[in-house]
Amino acid sequence: MRSPRSGWVLTVVGVVLIGAAAIGVGYPLWWDHRSAAGGQALLHEHLGSQPPATGTGPSGTQGKTCRPILPSKNSSSTHLAGILEVPQLQLRAPVLQGLGDPVLNIAVGHDPVSPWPGEMGESVVEAHDVSYFSGISSLKPGSQIIWHDACAESVFKVTRSEIVTPGTVLQTPPDGRGLALITCYPTNALFWTPDRYVVLTSFVASHAATSTATAPQPVTHLIVPAPQALVAEGLTLQDNPILLGTMSIIGTPSPSWKQGPAPLDVEADALESFFGAEKAIAQGDAVWWQDLAVPGLAMPRAWSDATKLYVTIDVDGTSVQSVDLHSGDVTMLLTVDNGTLLIKSVAPA
Repeated sequence: MRSPRSGWVLTVVGVVLIGAAAIGVGYPLWWDHRSAAGGQALLHEHLGSQPPATGTGPSGTQGKTCRPILPSKNSSSTHLAGILEVPQLQLRAPVLQGLGDPVLNIAVGHDPVSPWPGEMGESVVEAHDVSYFSGISSLKPGSQIIWHDACAESVFKVTRSEIVTPGTVLQTPPDGRGLALITCYPTNALFWTPDRYVVLTSFVASHAATSTATAPQPVTHLIVPAPQALVAEGLTLQDNPILLGTMSIIGTPSPSWKQGPAPLDVEADALESFFGAEKAIAQGDAVWWQDLAVPGLAMPRAWSDATKLYVTIDVDGTSVQSVDLHSGDVTMLLTVDNGTLLIKSVAPA
C-alpha cells in the first residue's frame, strides 16, 4: 500500500511487460508480432486538450489555462496521450495509457496507477526491450527527458539508473515529481526475464507546448515467401517454442528504426523463415524449400533446437540488408531481395 505521506512509490515491475513463458518450453516471445506502422500512425495524431478556461498556470497564456485530455486511471484509450522525447537518443515515442501487449506492441505505455508526467508523484512509463527503450541504458545523470502533451512540455533530468527485481520500491525525487522509464533487462533480451532496467529522473521545468510531432522515417516491411500450405503448418513462436538468446543490430540503422517495434518485426519474419525451413526439411518438401531460399541453394539436412538462437540484423538506415540466426546447432543467413526475405545459406553444426 502506498502512503501519501511518504516519498516512495511501489512499482510492481516485471509482471506486465511480458507474459510468463511456459515452464520447460523455453522463453518464447508471445508479444513478438507487432506493427511498427501503428507506432508511426500514433505520432501523426492530434494531442487533444480541453477548451481554454480562465485561470493561471505554467501552460496558460493571457489568463487562460490549457488542460490536456488524458485518460483517467480507470480508463484505457488507443488515442495518443503524449510523446516522450529523449534528445540524446534521438527518440520520439508515442505514449498510450496501459501496460498490456496491445499498447506495448506499438507504443510506450503509461502505468495507470501512476500520475501523468509533471503531476505530483512518480510517473511510470514502460516499453518492451528491443523496442523504444532499447537504448536507455546509455543515459547518464543529467541526460534530458521531455514529456509533450497538448498543452505543455515538461523537462526532466536523469538522476540515476538501476537494475531491479519485481516489487522494487522506487523513491520519488525530493520535489515530489519524477518520471521513471522501465524496460526489461538485459535490454536486448529475446527471452522472458524478471529483471528490469529503470531510469529515474527528477522534474526540471514546464512551459507551454511549442513543438509538434515529427513524422518518423517509413519502415520497410519484409515478405516471407512461404506458400499457404506451409504457413498452415504454423510458423510463429507460439507454434514453435524455442530457446532465444539476444538480439544485435549492426550496420548504420537510423535511431527511429532501432528504437521502435521494427527490429522485433524483422525478428518475427526471420523466425518464420527459420521455422519454415525446418518444416520443409523435415517433410522433404523441395518445393517449399525453393520458395524460401535463393535460387539454387541445396536443401540441407535437419538440425536440432537444443541451444539458444541469437539474432543479428544488419540495417542501413531503415533498410534491412540481412539477418543472421545462429545457435550451437545451426547458422542461417537471410538476405533481402526487393523486400523479400530469402535464405542465403544454412550450416548445421
